[in-house]
Amino acid sequence: MNLRQIFKQFIAGALFVLFAVICMIGNILFIPIIVFRLNRFKAVENFARDKVAVAWKFFIKMTEAFGYLEYKFDLKSELNDGSQMIIANHPSLLDVVFLVPKFKRINCIVKGSLSKNIFLFAAIRACNYIPNTQNDELLQKSIEVLKNGENLLIFPEGTRTKDEIVFHKAAAYIAVKGAKSVSLLAIRMSPRSLKKDQPWYKTPSVRIKYDFKEIFSLDMSKFMTHKPDLVRARRLHEDIIKIYKEEFDERAD
Repeated sequence: MNLRQIFKQFIAGALFVLFAVICMIGNILFIPIIVFRLNRFKAVENFARDKVAVAWKFFIKMTEAFGYLEYKFDLKSELNDGSQMIIANHPSLLDVVFLVPKFKRINCIVKGSLSKNIFLFAAIRACNYIPNTQNDELLQKSIEVLKNGENLLIFPEGTRTKDEIVFHKAAAYIAVKGAKSVSLLAIRMSPRSLKKDQPWYKTPSVRIKYDFKEIFSLDMSKFMTHKPDLVRARRLHEDIIKIYKEEFDERAD
């Protein structure tokens, strides 16, 4: 292991410690909200989401300042219209940390086990993020928040991308039932790092580059409205898979 690699590992470790500290400070704010069930009030929920967005944006800026990564967004709009579903592939651990601050007060579906994580449980519950429980409750909660005018971020792979993008059908069903519009984001990361089951210290010696690109948007009020919802959901799922395959085949490294 050369000196450059050791230095990168040191920076990575310091940044993960910083993230833990940020989360623990957040717990001081969020645990009372949970204990007294204040997150049932919309103003408190908004307060919690705003604080998470500010904290995570600060963390991303610090990762950039320390030379750990760089990133760019190529979005056609601010994607804050209301009742909008934002769909993205999921190459790394930091995807949600990038995207939550990008869209004002967005709700998101998070890994179920994170609701028990000592660093993140308080933020997830205070913000009323939706745990990925793989059951009807997940579908109903997701549809409900969209119908109530919230935007929703979802990673339909359910876990971080391995070698091939494989989306679950639930995202298309939720979109058909609750969303006014759907936007697809392609996330590219080079070199690949922070993958599922990969230790944080297995970091590349070069700066990690992220590219967030909006590749498609759809007005659901104009999508096969004459067809039953199950047919619409099946077709939407097929279209989403096709769009992502074309995007990543065309731009494959």
